[in-house]
Amino acid sequence: MTMKSADAKRVKIIESALRRFSHFGMAKTTMAEIAKDLAFSKALLYYYFPDKNNLYAAVWNHLLDELLDRGDVIIARGGKVAEVTNLLLEERMHFLNDYYNVFADAYSFRFDIPSDLQDLIPKIFEKELQQFVRLLQIGVANGEIEMDDVEDTARIFLVSILGMRLGLLKDFNAIFTPPTKEEVLQMLNMQKRLAAIFLNGLKKC
Repeated sequence: MTMKSADAKRVKIIESALRRFSHFGMAKTTMAEIAKDLAFSKALLYYYFPDKNNLYAAVWNHLLDELLDRGDVIIARGGKVAEVTNLLLEERMHFLNDYYNVFADAYSFRFDIPSDLQDLIPKIFEKELQQFVRLLQIGVANGEIEMDDVEDTARIFLVSILGMRLGLLKDFNAIFTPPTKEEVLQMLNMQKRLAAIFLNGLKKC
């Protein structure tokens, strides 16, 4: 089997799993069903992904890479930093809604996060951080904002946005359950307000 054909099979498996996870959720999807959708043997499926958690992590990586690619397109267009930021935040929230079941499944792990996902999370965060660095660099290049350390400022901005759900919780035990779609919209509105305050504080005097 050539590397190219192996990679193609791997992508097909991820795409098939994504369809299943998006519609039914991870818990209600079996590896046998994914193999059947592809007319693959279960042995072939397990050759590429030793278990469902490993496959779920690959689906997560696939999705988040796509989200980052979409964000990069928005950033590449340029414009006023506040407007680009709002477009980026909107894209992130639309994407979360589009693949709500897949992202919501992550909460089912709670304290028992699979090692594949544990390894993936810091890598994804680093990719997101670099995207927010590029976002702030738009404002710097435009002469709209200034800061001493772009990467450190981007890290504060990103962490603040990612932690936004805490402000919506009435019961802190709910932190272990996925946000509702209504909460996702509330989070977007709060993130936009935070972005306006944050960027206003970075404006050049």
